[in-house]
Amino acid sequence: MAEALTGQDAAMLRRPTTQTPTDRTVMQGIAVARWAIWGWLALTAFVQRDQLDHRVIASGAILVALGWTMVCTALLRSHPDVLAHPLFVTIEVTIAWALLLVDGWVFAAGHSFGSGQNLAGNWPLVAAISAATALGPRWGAALGVLAASGRYFGALINGVRSFPGERILSLLSSAVFYAVSAVVFGAITQRLRTVENEVAMRRARDEVARTLHDGVLQTLALVDRRARVADPELAAVARSTDRELRAWLFHGIRSDDEGATLEERLRRVADRVARTHDLPITVSVLDDSGASADGDPVIAAVAGAVGEALTNVAKHAHGSRAVVYAEVDEDGALFVTVSDDGRGFDPRQARSGQGIDSSILARLQEVGADAEIISAPTTGTEVRITGRVGNRRAT
Repeated sequence: MAEALTGQDAAMLRRPTTQTPTDRTVMQGIAVARWAIWGWLALTAFVQRDQLDHRVIASGAILVALGWTMVCTALLRSHPDVLAHPLFVTIEVTIAWALLLVDGWVFAAGHSFGSGQNLAGNWPLVAAISAATALGPRWGAALGVLAASGRYFGALINGVRSFPGERILSLLSSAVFYAVSAVVFGAITQRLRTVENEVAMRRARDEVARTLHDGVLQTLALVDRRARVADPELAAVARSTDRELRAWLFHGIRSDDEGATLEERLRRVADRVARTHDLPITVSVLDDSGASADGDPVIAAVAGAVGEALTNVAKHAHGSRAVVYAEVDEDGALFVTVSDDGRGFDPRQARSGQGIDSSILARLQEVGADAEIISAPTTGTEVRITGRVGNRRAT
C-alpha cells in the first residue's frame, strides 16, 4: 500500500526577535517622547494645582506614568522586543485612557472643556504611535480612537451632562488626531522596514555574487565550453544553471518569470526540465484566473517545488512521462499535482536523498503551502501540493 507523507502546517508569522536598526531608532524616539510628555504632564499638574480637587489621586496618576516611563526605558535597553508585544501595547493604551479618565476626576467641575491643560497631555498620542509601530497602522488608529474615548468618560466624571456640537467636535478632533497620527507614523515605519530589508537583501546578494563569481559561475562556464561536444546535455544544464543563478544574484528574480501567470510559470518549468532531461511532460492548468507569479511568494514556491519534483522524476524515477495538473478556485485555493509512471520509492527512506525535505516540503511550508507525497516501489509517484494564492487579478 502507498505511503503518504504530509508536511507540517505552516507556522503563524511572528515578529523577529532581533530588533532592526529601524525598530531601535523608532523605539528610542518614542522613549524620548514619553519622558518629554511626562515632564509636561507633571509641570501642568503643578501649575494648575489650585484647580485640583484630589491632589493625592493626581499625584498617584503622575507617579504611575513615571513608573511606566522608567519601565519602558529599562526594557528598551534590556528586552526591546517586549515593547512590540500586544500585551505591552494594551497596557500603554490603557494607561493613556485612564489618565484622560482621571483628568475629569481630579480637577474641579468644568475643567474638561475649559482652557486648562488636561492631566494626560499627549500621552494618548504616544500610545497610538507605539501601537502603530508594534501592530501596524490600522491597529494603531483603532487603539488611538479607543484611548481618546477616555476623554468623554472623563468629561462625564467632571460633571459634563450636555454635549453640544462644539464639544462633540472637540472630542472627535482628538480621536481623529490620534488615529491619523498613528496611521501616518505606522505607514512610515513599515516603509522604512521594507527599505531596510531590501537594502539588507541587496547587500547579502552582492556578497554572495562576489563569493560565487570566481568559483561556481566560472566553473559552470568552463563545463559549458568543454562539454558542448562531448556531452551536450551536461553543457545545457550548466548553461541554464549559470543563466538562472546570475539572474537571481544580480536581479533578485528570474527575469523570464516576471509577471508570469501560474500556467506560464509551470509550463516554463516543465519545458526547462523536458529539454534538459529529454522527458515528455504534459501540463494542464484548469482556470488559473490570471493568478500572477509576480510578487506572489506562493506561486513562486509552488513553481520551484514542481520543478524539483519533475527533476526527481527525470533523475530517479526513470519514468516514460510526467503529468502536471493545476487549478485555482474562485477563493484562491491552489491545488497542484505532479505524477509519473516511474519505478516509485519508499518516501520514508528516500526523502532526504531526493531533496524532498529541503527542495519541496521546506520551501512550500515557508509560504504556508503544503505537500503530500504518495509513492511505493513499482507504482509511480504523485506529489500533491495545496496552498492559497494571495495575488490574484479580479475576473
